[in-house]
Amino acid sequence: MNFDHKTISQIIKFIIVGCINTGLSLAMFYILYNLFNINEYISNLIAYIVGLINSFFWNKLWVFRKNGGNIIREAMYFFIIFAVCYGIQFICFRTLVEYYQINANWAQIPAMIVYTITNYILNRFITFK
Repeated sequence: MNFDHKTISQIIKFIIVGCINTGLSLAMFYILYNLFNINEYISNLIAYIVGLINSFFWNKLWVFRKNGGNIIREAMYFFIIFAVCYGIQFICFRTLVEYYQINANWAQIPAMIVYTITNYILNRFITFK
């Protein structure tokens, strides 16, 4: 990966969007899981779907500045990449919760880090290339 000015700017913007999405997803997860007592895996999925929708528009319009282009193609790739990244995140999350007995509230954080790194790389080079 070439770390020119454009790439560095994209990474910074991606981190900002990621922080917003992290806050949104964590808030959604904690509300569903802790306040409404919804199963941790269902809460996790719903939180990521909310983040997915928010993330698509911010990444398309601000991070990667793809105002034109085929929105259907980009949305399909974004969703497929989300599914791959979510699958990796879910395996990490479930492993931490079930195998290492880490509380779901804490396991969410390292699982999100794994998701975020994978998501940036795949969207940068596939969805919004």
